[in-house]
Amino acid sequence: MKFGKTLRDSIIQEWRFYSVDYKEMKKALKCSTTSSSSGEASDSGSDDYAVGDDDDDEASATEEFFDLYEASKDKLHRFYADKEAWAVDYMNTLEDRVEALRETSSNPPSPDQETENESESDGEENNMENANPASPTTTATHSLVTLSRSHKRRVSTNCAWLKDEYRRVGKSKHFQNYIYAVKSLCTFDRELDLLLEFLSLNKTAFGKILKKYDKRTGSLVREERLAELHETHSFLDGEVLSELKDTVTRLIDEAHALKPSLPEGWEERKVYTIGCFDLFHRGHQNVLVSLREFGYFIVAGIHDDESYYQLKSKYTVDNLETRMRNVKPFVDQLFVIPSTDPTPYLQAMTSEQDVETGSCCYARGDDMLQFPGREWVESVMPVHFVPRTENCSSTLLRTIYHAEDKELRKKAAFAKTRYDGKPIDDEGNVLQLKHAASCPAGMQATA
Repeated sequence: MKFGKTLRDSIIQEWRFYSVDYKEMKKALKCSTTSSSSGEASDSGSDDYAVGDDDDDEASATEEFFDLYEASKDKLHRFYADKEAWAVDYMNTLEDRVEALRETSSNPPSPDQETENESESDGEENNMENANPASPTTTATHSLVTLSRSHKRRVSTNCAWLKDEYRRVGKSKHFQNYIYAVKSLCTFDRELDLLLEFLSLNKTAFGKILKKYDKRTGSLVREERLAELHETHSFLDGEVLSELKDTVTRLIDEAHALKPSLPEGWEERKVYTIGCFDLFHRGHQNVLVSLREFGYFIVAGIHDDESYYQLKSKYTVDNLETRMRNVKPFVDQLFVIPSTDPTPYLQAMTSEQDVETGSCCYARGDDMLQFPGREWVESVMPVHFVPRTENCSSTLLRTIYHAEDKELRKKAAFAKTRYDGKPIDDEGNVLQLKHAASCPAGMQATA
């Protein structure tokens, strides 16, 4: 596989804007080589050929190549500087979350405690078993009836107890501290891995494109340029990020060791969630992966293109089929919501038995606490939230890669982001795109 394709396929879509412009630099290099070749051919051909034209074209192509080279260096440097500053600062947040977990770990919830109802039930059962029956036949019949009634009562009592316990544990400070510490750390750990891979790929890209330049132009600039790059872009070695990763790995191990005891059946529940998932990105992935903390079977609802527009007053970039394909690898079951109100569709997907036994819950990112349908959801099952991925949102991607205004794209690429990942200006206002007035791409034949 050619390196240009490897570079594009290996870098997550959110960061392609900041990567070495390998493809365009390669094009400029080809133009330079083509101009040189045509000049040689003309020297042995027509006497009317203007050699100066080829020299100008070659010089222009070379100038374009190094303009792209310097621009790539600049945007990569700016990208990394922002990421390193954020990462170092965010480590303080993570350490605070682990410290909060340490403080509550001395008094975690105790799901194994017996309730008064259970004790009373056991007492009644023992009284019946110790009663003096009139005959063997009566004894057998009496025992069966007693066992049947006792079993129903025990199941009913146990289900009620478990439902209460699931809610209690989910709302406990210790469990919430655990979720926020572990999930934030694991997400940050993955972010560091992606950044280290990004730096490594771009370092390789600089070396390969300079090697191509030397080979095609007969120059010897590669070693000099790489030595200069080592001085100005030493961060490409990833030393700072690697040190952070070592600390994060240690904190993850500690946080996992402080995991609270969970009630029986917790990990066997169905977990419901709902979203739009346009321009599917690592933030979506991180949330969906985090849902496994609450159960084994993930059921996701996804809004169709029309309801998305009604909710957000803008059209999807990816059509429904594309969004479904992106989400499905991370969930077990997927259903479509053709309305702004997901409640009736979630009700239709939810089993009465699961509600009665407490075998289901709802979980999502904490960027929207008052989500549509919450009132009904919370009346029948526990609701959990997980921390969202920092500096990441579909709005940010839409602005960087799909805005018609190129200046707006650049501005968004290096803008500060709000708590929900949306790019903002110096006054804290979200950078606005002009919404298309035509049919959404997601509703057209081609996405």
